[in-house]
Amino acid sequence: MSAAPEATAGKAASAAAASCYINNVSGTTLNLRGGAGTRYSVVGTLAKGARLPCGSLGQGSATGQTYTACGGTANDWKTVRLNGRDAWVAAECVALSA
Repeated sequence: MSAAPEATAGKAASAAAASCYINNVSGTTLNLRGGAGTRYSVVGTLAKGARLPCGSLGQGSATGQTYTACGGTANDWKTVRLNGRDAWVAAECVALSA
C-alpha cells in the first residue's frame, strides 16, 4: 500500500476544515467547552451572529455525547477552532457554512 492516498486524504481533510465555519444562530452568546458535554469547563464564548472555523475533522464520542466537526448527522456537539485548539459547542445552536 502506498502512502500517496493517505497524503491526498489528509490534504482534502485540511482543505475542508479550512473552508468550514460554525455560525451562532441561537440568538444569544454560546459557551464553548473543553469537551463534548456540559460537564466540561467553559473555555470561551461565541457571540450572537458570530462565527468560528470548524475544528478537527472526524466524528467521535466522549462521555456519552457525540460530536462532529463539519457536516455529518444531527450530533449533539460540533467542534470549532479557538486560539489554535478545538473547543465544543452545542450543535442545536449553530449552523455550518463555507
